[in-house]
Amino acid sequence: MSTTELDTVKTEQTSKPQVWRRPHFDVFENEDAFDVKVSLPGVERSGVDVSINGDDLNIIATRSREDASDWHPLRRELPQGDFCLNLRLNVPIKEDKVKAHVENGILNLQLPKADELKPRKINIS
Repeated sequence: MSTTELDTVKTEQTSKPQVWRRPHFDVFENEDAFDVKVSLPGVERSGVDVSINGDDLNIIATRSREDASDWHPLRRELPQGDFCLNLRLNVPIKEDKVKAHVENGILNLQLPKADELKPRKINIS
């Protein structure tokens, strides 16, 4: 099997626009917190950036590009591009109590709700 070389046309150098993919995700809620699970295949812990601005949750994940220089792809089906997810929770959370963990391509976030939003029992006198 031989490889085919493609004709190339010289053009001006322009920067490529960033290609973002929206990852699959699940959001669960209980009285105390949100639990967010985000699928980030091929992303390592160092490639994940999680930020919270008010009640907006922003996740940007970058995959490392490690193609062997002496290999040429014959077929590519795995999606290319980095991930970006923006969620509006509409509820303030305790930013200093957020827990994040990446394992097996899944980002797990625990977002505790702010105290003023938790249901409270009011004693009647």
